[in-house]
Amino acid sequence: MLRKLLPTVFVKMLQMVYFAYFYTQISYGIIFWGSSSSVRNVFIIPNKAIRIMLRLGSRSYYREGFKKLDILTVPCLYIYALMLLAVKYLNIYQINSSVHSMNTRQQNKLHIPLVRLSSVQRSVH
Repeated sequence: MLRKLLPTVFVKMLQMVYFAYFYTQISYGIIFWGSSSSVRNVFIIPNKAIRIMLRLGSRSYYREGFKKLDILTVPCLYIYALMLLAVKYLNIYQINSSVHSMNTRQQNKLHIPLVRLSSVQRSVH
């Protein structure tokens, strides 16, 4: 789709098409599938889109394109989504100072409970 629009529209329009089509599909449910092994396939999609939008070659460096177009990479999008989730449900988490009474530098950080199962360790919460 981007290749067809490339000769007729400006980069700003391509950026809007990216956010309307690719970004919505990448960000949908990223909290749940972001830590799976199949996310590697999704990493490739924004890279190709950046190269098309900026008319870069297939072997050229594309990292600066994310900054130039104000687009988050997939790992940054995953971290951002997790942070939004943590802020939204901040009331279900405990702070280190509520777990123990020692006055430490980490007393205001979130307490991560110890769990045994790896499926629980890799879960969203």
